[in-house]
Amino acid sequence: MSLIAALSGLAGPLLTGAPAHAEPAAALAPPASAGDRDCVMSNPRSRAARLSQALARGYGVQYWGPSYDAEALSRQPHGLLIIETTRVGAPDSATGVEERFTSAEIAQINRNGSRPVLGYLNVGEVETYRDYWAHRPSETPDWYGPVAGAGDHLSAFWSPDWHAIMLDRVDRMMQTGIDGLFLDDVLHYYNHAMDPGLSWPAGHRPEGPADAPGMAREMMHLVGLIAVRARQWNCNAFIVVNNGAFIGRDAAGDGADPAARRAFAAYLRAIDAILIENVSAPGTHAHTIEALQQDFRDQGVAVMSLDFATTFPATTPEALGRFIVESALDRGFHPALAEDDSFNRVSAPISLPARPAGARE
Repeated sequence: MSLIAALSGLAGPLLTGAPAHAEPAAALAPPASAGDRDCVMSNPRSRAARLSQALARGYGVQYWGPSYDAEALSRQPHGLLIIETTRVGAPDSATGVEERFTSAEIAQINRNGSRPVLGYLNVGEVETYRDYWAHRPSETPDWYGPVAGAGDHLSAFWSPDWHAIMLDRVDRMMQTGIDGLFLDDVLHYYNHAMDPGLSWPAGHRPEGPADAPGMAREMMHLVGLIAVRARQWNCNAFIVVNNGAFIGRDAAGDGADPAARRAFAAYLRAIDAILIENVSAPGTHAHTIEALQQDFRDQGVAVMSLDFATTFPATTPEALGRFIVESALDRGFHPALAEDDSFNRVSAPISLPARPAGARE
């Protein structure tokens, strides 16, 4: 499922007419440079080392909840947090625009930069509580996509206008001082290609890719654009994608297209980790594990597994905890175990024992 599906605390009613709210303030342009001294060692290898240190202390995910504030989040013991930087969605805000954590609050949460905090950004769905929806044009925008069978409102993620929306959101989020981005719904490239029931509004569909290889390449391109923009704000920014274990293989299609291989190599350089939900659940195909290990882990991209206890109702908490840790150690993944998929609280971090020297990450 989409991680954001649980974020009901932000979702307000759909706006039916032109909003009578203030337009979002103009985002600042990315700074010219973060400084040569800070960025000289900024590269995938150095980010991987820092990320590994953070994940060794466990990670947590929270998007809303009764105690969703800077003080409570700052007390969490995790080595890395994934959060929703928007606390109040545009329809429910007094100003008509999203209310985000301030830079001072983010500094409190990330302990003045000593603990990475990543902000949530959905790259594949239209979210009706965001500024871009509240202040959308009166005509149907070209990024307004179909509704999938599961009820997800897909974006036309290859649209230049959608790219502009995403980069604007990157600017606004990175201004808060977060340490990187968590990109949700990367896998929607596959839904666009393979869901025969998709119906575009009024037959509207912007020109773009028509098959899985083309969709996969366009999604990798968008992720690359976002990564470049985020690192204009912070050259050490982490980029973590949610799902899409087969994106490199789907981009290649049935052949060994050199362009597809280059595109996937660039994608791997752009991202620092891939998060996979319920990968330890019964029924997970062995090919998924294989792709995660060969295409990501073995290429220096961390694999973060997020399992939900509700998927294992017959297993005691103690036995489930042991199973999650053993599976992660065996596969070379970084695990987290949440009580359920509501994301309104942070579960205890899982700290793995140190791997022997020379062991594969």
